[in-house]
Amino acid sequence: MTFLWYCLSLLAMYSSSISAMPEMLLAPPFPRSAVMAAAARAAHLLVDRPPYLHVDEVAARLLDADGTEPIGYHLALPDNPLLRAVRVEATCRARLADDVVLTCPARQVVVLGAGLDTFAHRHPRSGTDVYEVDLPSAQRAKQAAVARAELDSPVRYVPADLSRDSLAPALRAAGADPAASLVVTALGLTMYLDRDAVADLLAQVAGWPGGAELVADHLLPADDEAARQYTAGVGSAVADGGEAWRSRLTGSQMAALCREAGFTQVRTLRPEEAVPDLLRRRADGLRPGTTSGFVHAGVGPTSEGTVSGR
Repeated sequence: MTFLWYCLSLLAMYSSSISAMPEMLLAPPFPRSAVMAAAARAAHLLVDRPPYLHVDEVAARLLDADGTEPIGYHLALPDNPLLRAVRVEATCRARLADDVVLTCPARQVVVLGAGLDTFAHRHPRSGTDVYEVDLPSAQRAKQAAVARAELDSPVRYVPADLSRDSLAPALRAAGADPAASLVVTALGLTMYLDRDAVADLLAQVAGWPGGAELVADHLLPADDEAARQYTAGVGSAVADGGEAWRSRLTGSQMAALCREAGFTQVRTLRPEEAVPDLLRRRADGLRPGTTSGFVHAGVGPTSEGTVSGR
């Protein structure tokens, strides 16, 4: 059995598990990628051994999971290369975003393409406003999941289609203060936008009057066999759900787009650089692949010294 065939067969099961989940949570067009990412974050605590790359105890509650699908596939096949790769991608990026947001002095947190993001529920902070930006249909599903899980909802929901809507007016309409700085996360988002749309979004964030700090991930070119197999598996699964990948950028290309957008401090990272100490301490095979890169960028007084200094 080839690795690729195994990946594809697993994804067929994975896709069927998603379609079997409660209609309340997954009523179309709730993003399939968001469910897969949340399941991966939740499964990491159940399948993998400490030290954990990221601790998200809320994701399982949002999925209404009790060890069944889609988390159940991670439990049944803990050493499967594809599911392991999905867990590493989801946890490394979430950990980096947490580290950036929690150490940034900005008190306006913006989560772009929020999906089933749990930051606001895991880190409620007095004096901090969290704005989740996503499609209206996805936000309705998220709010229903939050209510069903009986979670507090310290979130300001900002309905917007980031492929065509302007970010700043949407944030201002939701109550964001243009004179105050933002810290922005964009996880699992840029690959669904074409290069021009990514550049436009970066410019909107960098142009926020009060200054902004950004952490985002992006798909790297599939230059090796493992990355091509990951694309054939995960890429096809999300495309079947109506979320085709539209861009791949090298680290230098992403950095250039950030600088062209107006960011004055920019650094790029590979997943293994996001949590290097935790990865070095692992005795298992949980290691990042070569599919994704990260960028951490800032502009304005609140980001001076923080981007390059981490």
